[in-house]
Amino acid sequence: MGGPPEPSHGTVAGPVGIDPRERTRDALLIGLTLAAGVVDAVSYLGLGQIFTANMTGNVVFLALAVGQRRLLTAVRSLAALAAFCVGAVVAGRLLQRPRPAGLWPPRVTAVLGGSLACMATFAGVWAVVRGSPGDRLVYLLIGLSSLGMGMQNAVARHLAVPGLTTTVITTALTGFMVDLPALGVRGPAQRRGGIAVLALFSGAAIGAALMVYLRVIAPFATVAAIGAVTILAYWVFSRAHGSHA
Repeated sequence: MGGPPEPSHGTVAGPVGIDPRERTRDALLIGLTLAAGVVDAVSYLGLGQIFTANMTGNVVFLALAVGQRRLLTAVRSLAALAAFCVGAVVAGRLLQRPRPAGLWPPRVTAVLGGSLACMATFAGVWAVVRGSPGDRLVYLLIGLSSLGMGMQNAVARHLAVPGLTTTVITTALTGFMVDLPALGVRGPAQRRGGIAVLALFSGAAIGAALMVYLRVIAPFATVAAIGAVTILAYWVFSRAHGSHA
């Protein structure tokens, strides 16, 4: 009685005093994670059983293709890896020279706009061929999708929010399960990890369902998700930054 008050650890709704802009940033990255799930569903089911967002899985597919002497799958996996790396390098140069400061710098939104352009072009080509690209055109689509996802992944890496890489959830899932016995789901990192897993799962499920029932419009779900994130990011962060410049 009469002692100092115990520190507050927050509630399930979030820790006390968290910046609302940080919550917005996290929500935008979750939206990109959902988009990546759709991308991988479309690429796996429509581009020859490869991934164009999750390069960890794609490396495994490449190794399996080499081991089984499946040349076509190996070449497509290599094409995805190469285009992803190009997207990440280009975005990395834009974001590192000089490195912009802030919770969500305007340059991040600009790079995300480049990713959106790649995915919109992908969706347009996909719609023209009605979701059935030929052997040559499939490489263009692999390149566009992987290029866009490389740029998106560079954005997530630049923002460096624990558990929100947007394309890979292994670290988020591991952290969530390791900390679960001690912390439950009260910590922000634990919540982010759990939501990221659900977002990627939901995106992949949506993408798979669209590929079965509405194949032609499946990639437009990705365009809609990334487009919404880009517009919101501009409105909340870039526009506000410009008004204070």
